[in-house]
Order: sequence, then C-alpha cells, then structure tokens
Amino acid sequence: MAQEVIALTCRTCGSLSEPVKMESEFFDIVGFENDVMEWSDFENEVPPLDAPHWVRSDRPPVQGQVRTVKVYHPFHMQAGEPFWMLSTPLSSSLNGWDSHPEEIAQSAFVQCSIECVIERNDCQAWLRVKVLEVRMIHDFDRYFPVRNGNDGYLDDFRMFRNPSICHYRNWLFISAGAEGDLGVWGLVKQIHSRYHMLAFGDWGFHKNTVFGGNILLPTQSMEELIAQALQNHAYEQAE
Repeated sequence: MAQEVIALTCRTCGSLSEPVKMESEFFDIVGFENDVMEWSDFENEVPPLDAPHWVRSDRPPVQGQVRTVKVYHPFHMQAGEPFWMLSTPLSSSLNGWDSHPEEIAQSAFVQCSIECVIERNDCQAWLRVKVLEVRMIHDFDRYFPVRNGNDGYLDDFRMFRNPSICHYRNWLFISAGAEGDLGVWGLVKQIHSRYHMLAFGDWGFHKNTVFGGNILLPTQSMEELIAQALQNHAYEQAE
C-alpha cells in the first residue's frame, strides 16, 4: 500500500510543492530550511491549522523522540521516508543567525520521518515525526571529509548587490538577496585562517533548501568578499 504524500500549495499562486532532490554532488546533506517546519511541544491535540498564534518549542530535537511539528509550502515528502531539516533555537529561527549568532553552536541538521498526519489542509499540516538523527553543524568540519571548493561557490553571493557578513568568533554568516524574493546564505567556519563552508541555503518563492557539508573555500575569494562587505558597510562584528 502506497504511503501518503504530504505536498503543500503556495498561498500566493496556488502551485503545488515539488519533490526536493535530497542528494548533491557538492554537499553531504540536503534538506529543508527551518521555516518550512516548526517544532512544538504538543502531543496529539494541536491548535487549528489557521490559528495565528501558538507557542513554538525551544526544546531541541533528540534522536529517538517522536515530536509534533507544523509544516508549510514548499514541504513535499512521503510518509515514512527520511528527510533532513535545519533546526535552530527559537530566537535564531525567528530572527536569523545574524541577530543571534551565539545560537550557531546549538544549531543542527535533523533527520526525520513522518509517523502520521494529525491534520492538514492545502497549505499546511500538523505531523508527528520521529527524530532519526541529529548532527550538530559546528562538528561538520570534523564529521565530513573536506572537499576543495572553487571560486564558483561564492558566485551566488556576487550575483546579488551588497552581500552582508556577520562575523562572530570563528564564524562568518553571509547573506544576500533580492528584495525579499530570493536569496542565498552561507555559514562559514574559520579554521587555521582557512574558510570552510559548513552550511548553505538557497531560497525563493517555491524553494527553501539547505545544504550541509565541509567545503574549503578559496582564501583569496573569501577575503575579497569580506573586503567588499566592509567597503559597503555590510560587515558586522558581533560580540
């Protein structure tokens, strides 16, 4: 018997979400961004799907747990099939790492599978999911073998005007976009004066995809991007 597919529609144009290719020749993990799935502390009793306010959970997912989550377009997944999600603490999930860079250390890629559908409509759904695996992003440089990147990994940032950089300890959070319609971001860890991209996000109207791995970026290209951000007053040194 075929498993149920949860495919949600865009509120703006009504188009149906499409399957995300969960493989990449460049990164080790492919999944959904954290605003595609929100974590709750509910069990089987959940608020109505259209309830504007409900309490999001700040309890991090743990391997083996079964949790209640709410998913939105462009989520598309078959029940029982494993998928990856970016999971960040509550403050950074709402406001970004550039506002709460201290929460990078608690952020992870979480592999889940759908246990059951509690309630759904065309655009959103309450699900029960099982947490299969949790991988902390700050460990990616030790967990995944390093891949030598080329200058092309930074092309997506250059295509937008004025990419911004938040520098926090040994982390660089780079973001760039076009009027809130589409954009990219990258999380880069400095290790012995080298730059390792451990996470990358690519978002738009009908996509919100995140990638995890260990890409060694060209030093000169990264320093040029940093110099550009400094020149454009788009570089922030966070405390």
